[in-house]
Order: sequence, then C-alpha cells, then structure tokens
Amino acid sequence: MKQEEAFSQLHLRFTDPIQFDYEVIRPVVLYSQTVAERSEETEMPRTTVREKAKRFVREGMLGLADKRLAGDNEREIGYPEPVARYILYLKHLYPPIHYREIVRIIGTKFGYRTNHHKVKRFLERNPVTVQLELKLVHFHDFEDAYEARWTVVRMYYEGWNMKSIADLLKVSRKHVADLIQAFEEDDFAGLEDKRTRPVNHPDNQLTFPFMDRVFRAQLEYPDAGRFRLHGIIELDIGENRTFNKKITTQ
Repeated sequence: MKQEEAFSQLHLRFTDPIQFDYEVIRPVVLYSQTVAERSEETEMPRTTVREKAKRFVREGMLGLADKRLAGDNEREIGYPEPVARYILYLKHLYPPIHYREIVRIIGTKFGYRTNHHKVKRFLERNPVTVQLELKLVHFHDFEDAYEARWTVVRMYYEGWNMKSIADLLKVSRKHVADLIQAFEEDDFAGLEDKRTRPVNHPDNQLTFPFMDRVFRAQLEYPDAGRFRLHGIIELDIGENRTFNKKITTQ
C-alpha cells in the first residue's frame, strides 16, 4: 500500500475509530501541514480537524477516544459526511447487506452510534441508483495468501457477517469461519502459512519393505533404543543405495 494514497481511499482500510481520527490529524501534528490543507484533503470542516488536533496535542490518543465531532451538514443528511459516504459505499459494494450489519460496521470504523431503522430511512432517501462495477479482489486472486486471510478477519471485526464476507470475496463460509477461529485461537500467527502434508499422503505411509527392515533390525539388535535403531536403518538404507548404484554402473 502506498503511503501517499488519498484519504478518501485510505480511510476505507481503517479498523478502529481512533485510527480514523488520528489519520485525519497526523500530517498536521507530525509534518506541520496546515489545517486548511488537511481539511481540503479529508473533505472535513476545518473546525473539526482543528478540534481533533487540539485534543490530541493536549491529551494524546485518549483525547481522540470520546466526543467525536460531527460534520456541519449532519442535520441535512442525517449523518456526518464521512459516515454517510461510507454507508453508501457499503450499499454500493454489497447491495444485499443488512441494515444491522451496516450499524456494526459504522460503529467499529467511526465510533458512531446509530440504529438499523435510521440506516434504512437514510438509504431510502439516498438510494444507490446504479450498481457500478467495483474493483474488489476475490480471496483466491490475492497475490499474498496472508493478506487474503487478514482481509477476511479484518472485515469480520469491522462488523461484516460471515455470509457477506464469503459472498464478497467468493470463498466458502466454512473457510471464513475457519480463518476467524484460527485468529481467535492464535491471533496473527494463526493466519500464517502452515503447509503440512495430509495424514494419508503417500510419503507418510509405512511401506512393507521398510517395516520388514525395522523388524529385522529389532531382531538383530534387541537392546537398541529408538534412536539407535533409527541410525542403523539409515545406515542400512545408505549401504543398499551405494550397492545398487555400483550394480547399475557395472
């Protein structure tokens, strides 16, 4: 992900409301960007950006935890502008999405409390008239398998339900459930590659010649322990390979 990605796209990746607020004011407090410039980039009122930055300077991250400010046109559209845009984006992205699902996602990403009745009324007043094709990478099209797994988990903790995730990413609901369970049990380690051979893989099976070799070694060395038997068998196999190689080259 490029660091210069526009805020309008970057904020779609956020997983926490404080993360959203901090990203709004980060260039202001770290790189001396003016409030006016950041307001234009984020399409948020200058007073909102200025107040967030002031609370951060005075109280640190905890200053962003409460008292989130709404946009100037909240009364007109029913929601702060970033929230309203994101609700429309969700409906555009996945038309069958449930209203309660939208409520959870908005609560997670923006810390904004609403209810499914209000979401329903808002969407009825602001319908998504044309369903355009959105660029969304399906699960098996990700170049990085880890990123695909993390996308599933991130969407779940944002408030998406398993069926919606499965439909959007074109993956089975069971796979979605397995990934979420793996994350809950082993956090990020549960998303890493763990490629192991299945139990019934041919290389895991004991062949009759090998079992016969083990049996004969145990008869010849009845007092040998497991590790010594392992060494004896390996030596025997190595000698047989050398002998067979000599036979084939003669």
